[in-house]
Amino acid sequence: MDLIKYAKVVTIGLGFLFSAALVAETITFANGEWAPYMSPKLKESGYVSDIVVQAYKLEGIDVKWVFLPWKRGFEDAKSGKFQGTAIWGYSEERAKDFHYTDTVLNLETAFFIRKGSNFSWNTIDDLAGKTIGGVIGYAYGIEDAEKAGTVQVSRIGKPEGNYKKLAAGRLDALLEDTQVGLKSVHDLGYDGQIVAYSKPLKSRQYSVIISKQVPNAAHLIEAFNKGLKKLQDSGRFSAIIKAAREGEYDQP
Repeated sequence: MDLIKYAKVVTIGLGFLFSAALVAETITFANGEWAPYMSPKLKESGYVSDIVVQAYKLEGIDVKWVFLPWKRGFEDAKSGKFQGTAIWGYSEERAKDFHYTDTVLNLETAFFIRKGSNFSWNTIDDLAGKTIGGVIGYAYGIEDAEKAGTVQVSRIGKPEGNYKKLAAGRLDALLEDTQVGLKSVHDLGYDGQIVAYSKPLKSRQYSVIISKQVPNAAHLIEAFNKGLKKLQDSGRFSAIIKAAREGEYDQP
């Protein structure tokens, strides 16, 4: 092979390598409706979705979202149809099938009640005899008490139905993330009728979860954790939170 032909072969080879380096790895995650954190109706699919996307992008990974009902998305991710799903609180049951990343956010779960009702609680035992609204597939942190029968959680497919049942007096309270609940109360027209109880149920850590069926699960966990730390250290994480508080993610 003469030098000119050799140079052409080397140039073409380097071109292919360079092109490959520019093509980012792409992963697909299940997501769900959970405004103001995550929703296909919000800018960047919600600010928490944006955090996940930006953290992975810093490590050369693109995230593709598929929005599904939470239960279906969870099961599809569990089977390995998707690499993972975001964001979820820790439970031992989930940890059997998923790896957890570092904490993305600490969120507070609250009881929402009819304004002026005599609902009160201090310990889990105080909830005995009360009918609490919940959503199928959601973990609120009282599942052990629910399984033991100490707490009765009436679960339905969509959260909106619980607000209607609560307003109609068919529930004593419903469980929801505080910020999500406040937005739902406003959006559904229950301002002044439904309020968050003063004592929240608990604060929980929420993470991205990666299916144990995915061969490169360890890589995806490590990449997200590194990207999240870079996002936090650079100040971009705080900037996203600030923008969300100022309503910049409220519209698509």
